[in-house]
Amino acid sequence: MMAQSAIRTCEICNQATGIDYCQECQQLFCDNCKLMHLRMKLSRNHTFKDVDHPEVKLALCEEHEWPYILFCETCNSLICKKCVIKNHKSHKFEDITVEKISKQQKIVSEQLERFSKGIKEEQCKVSVVKGNMQNHGNHYEKIREAISCRGKTIKSYVDEIVDSLSRKILETEHKQQQEGNAYIDAIQKVNKTIDELKLKQRKITKRKKWRCAIEIIAKISKGQ
Repeated sequence: MMAQSAIRTCEICNQATGIDYCQECQQLFCDNCKLMHLRMKLSRNHTFKDVDHPEVKLALCEEHEWPYILFCETCNSLICKKCVIKNHKSHKFEDITVEKISKQQKIVSEQLERFSKGIKEEQCKVSVVKGNMQNHGNHYEKIREAISCRGKTIKSYVDEIVDSLSRKILETEHKQQQEGNAYIDAIQKVNKTIDELKLKQRKITKRKKWRCAIEIIAKISKGQ
C-alpha cells in the first residue's frame, strides 16, 4: 500500500510538487515543468497522466511514490532512486527493460495462475465440505428424530409396565387386606364360640354340682 504521507517532488526542478507522470520519460513533473516539457520538440507528443491514476500508481514505488527506475536482482523487485539509497546499497541492479518487464509479467501470470488454480481447488473442497456437512446434518437430524421417537416408545412401554405393576401391587395389597380381615373375623368368631362353650361348660358343671348336692340331701332326708 502506498505511503499516505509521501511527498511527490517534481523530478525536473526538485522544488514543486510532482502532480503529473510522463509515461515516456517515466518521471514526475510539476505543472510548470510539464508545460516546458511539452514545448520541447523531442517531447511535445509525450503523454501525461495524473499521479493518482491507477496505471500511474502501478508505476510508482509503494513506499516512496517515486517512479520505478531499476530492477534489483538481489531482491527480485522494482525500485525507485530513493530505494537505491535507503534499502538496496551494493545490490545488483538492472535497467527496467521490456524484456525484464515481460519476464516479470510472465512470473506474475504464472503465480496468479497457480493461485487461481489453488483457489478453485480450495473452493471445490469447501463446496464438498459444505455438502458433506449438510448431508451429515441431515443424517444426524434423522438419527436424533429416530432416537427421540424410540425414546418416546420405550417411555410409553415403561409407563405401561409401571402402571400394570402398580395396579397389581394395589390389587394384591387389597386382596391381602381382605384375607387378613377375613382371618381376623374368623378367629374372633372362633374365640366367641370358645367363650360360649366355656360358659355352657361352667353352667353344666354348676348344674351337675347342684344335682349331686340335691341327691345327697335327698338321701340324707330318706335316711332320717
